[in-house]
Amino acid sequence: MLTVIRRIVCAAVALVVCVIISGCGGEKMTAMEKVQKMLTEYECSKTDATIQRFSNKGENTYETTQYSKITGEYRMEIKSPEAMNGNYTVFDGTSVKQYNAKTDETVSLDVPKMQKGSQLFISTFIKNYLMSENVSVETAASLDESVCTVLEAVIPEGNKYISTEKLWVDNETLLPLKLVIYDENGGERYIITYNNFEYNPEIDSSVFSAK
Repeated sequence: MLTVIRRIVCAAVALVVCVIISGCGGEKMTAMEKVQKMLTEYECSKTDATIQRFSNKGENTYETTQYSKITGEYRMEIKSPEAMNGNYTVFDGTSVKQYNAKTDETVSLDVPKMQKGSQLFISTFIKNYLMSENVSVETAASLDESVCTVLEAVIPEGNKYISTEKLWVDNETLLPLKLVIYDENGGERYIITYNNFEYNPEIDSSVFSAK
């Protein structure tokens, strides 16, 4: 965690220097500089997210609400399908717990340490991107009616099912629009589409505690 924080701080300092230099020359920040600034200043977020999961058995779609912090804590509440409505998974920084709304029971999940930072959350992507040595950037990609910057990173300790990931960020609003996780062959395994994304909102600490 300290390594991640140091990398984020260093990136932020470097960005500030670039901004100062650009300011002295009368130049505006580029789209990439603005996106990098957004990433380095990210602390937490709340968003509605549609998750599409693809496997050899077909496709499943979930409507969720996600909370996440750069320090690792997260919470995902499921809205649909109806049979799962009210269920949630939460990580308080130490353990992962899952609540079942039908049985009103909470269980602790035996999740390997390397998987506790779920790849389904944007906070994990940001850490992966800032730590990754193999990244790529496309600054003028189109997504629906938006012009986006697309960031790609390798998933540390990934496997054949989750290997790399890409994030689309709107160049105008600087808000994330979509995250796609790919398998080792480049096939889409997860597509997460964001709606009502809130950047660095006030989130009560109780959100990351199980019932």
